[in-house]
Amino acid sequence: MVDRSVTIDTPAKINLFLKIIGKRPDGYHDIYSLVQTVDLYDTLTISEIDRGTELIGATAVVPLDSSNIIWKAAELLRRQTGFTQGIQVNLTKRIPVGAGLGGGSSDAAATLKGVNRLLDLNLSRQQLQQLGATLGSDVPFFFSTGSAIITRRGEMVEEVKIASDYFVLLVVPDFAISTAEAYSKVKIALTNSSPKPTFKREKISAELLPLLDQIGNDFEGLVTDGHPAVFACMQILREADAHAVALSGSGSAFFGLFDRVPDPSLATMISGRFGWQVFSLCPVKLA
Repeated sequence: MVDRSVTIDTPAKINLFLKIIGKRPDGYHDIYSLVQTVDLYDTLTISEIDRGTELIGATAVVPLDSSNIIWKAAELLRRQTGFTQGIQVNLTKRIPVGAGLGGGSSDAAATLKGVNRLLDLNLSRQQLQQLGATLGSDVPFFFSTGSAIITRRGEMVEEVKIASDYFVLLVVPDFAISTAEAYSKVKIALTNSSPKPTFKREKISAELLPLLDQIGNDFEGLVTDGHPAVFACMQILREADAHAVALSGSGSAFFGLFDRVPDPSLATMISGRFGWQVFSLCPVKLA
């Protein structure tokens, strides 16, 4: 029987730029990326039940078992704190999977926050962030304010103050890209390392958007070489006066940044021509 619950809307992220600095001795890559949360959300309702950990939801795109990062997050907290209550997480999935939007990592962070709040575990944000890093490299970012530079494998997070008065047209192709596969290919593509861009910690939009377009994403060539339609659609965004166009993460999603709300006909045209999902979004802050 359900006693109490908390509901959390957990946002997607986009990588405003992403540079691969070099390969690490442990086989991972050091990255340098500016990351921003946007208003595309999964929703988690976390409830106290009699026993165990249970994940439910009307979704065919993610497993609802112990392989899911949400389940792993709940069980990690159980091991760390020893709580005995049962936990049920009801997932409403809206963030596309395998698109470089961080939906799983965002859900994991929300699970840690939600269970901590529901059961009054009194763990600090820093403690939860450290636990999150053991689940995935992107998870610690979702304990920031929503605008941050991430480094190393992505687990080092430095909050930044940047403009948020721009608009995002996000395009999600009908194919997913495995992050591991993308990195395995980039090992061949990079001879050594990518130069680290100079980025001041405060940027207004007039400075920010041209800089983002200049820096870009080191995975973009790999994705566009394999998927010419992505290149074609990126060109459409540029021709529609996007101030910056870039891939998010290792793909497959990409976006254009505009200084005004894009005309709805642009999203309709892209969706009709390519058969892909298109979202008109804005940057958001994380509580």
